[in-house]
Amino acid sequence: MSVCELRRATLYDTDAVYALICELKQGQFDLQAFSAGYAANLQDANMHYQLALIDGQVVGLIGLHLQFHLHHANWIGEIQELVVMPQARGLRVGSQLLAWAEAAAREAGAEVTELSTSTQRLDAHRFYQREGYTMSHFRFTKPL
Repeated sequence: MSVCELRRATLYDTDAVYALICELKQGQFDLQAFSAGYAANLQDANMHYQLALIDGQVVGLIGLHLQFHLHHANWIGEIQELVVMPQARGLRVGSQLLAWAEAAAREAGAEVTELSTSTQRLDAHRFYQREGYTMSHFRFTKPL
């Protein structure tokens, strides 16, 4: 069994990160707009992207945003993206990425990690529950 290596994502990883996000959303995005946004996020000291690699190939990504929430009076770590390519699912890649994000958030002083996932992603719901997450909120969205 191959070992999963984790490392910080960089600007050189733009194409791999783009492919992962397209897999997550099952769609395509404007590559120029995506690249500009990704580059800007990499400059944000509170935004952290970690990649998972197996045999040198990028197979997963987690995005962790550290933010101070007034209603917590403390820092929280929001997991904004978590995706593992289909060929690497079942290899505990997602678990390793989550563990990294939780440790990074804890080290930064966050009291909790939280995330959102689509109501349609039942496999993701089961995964997060296995990882110790509970459904504690409803998130409402409105297209603008």
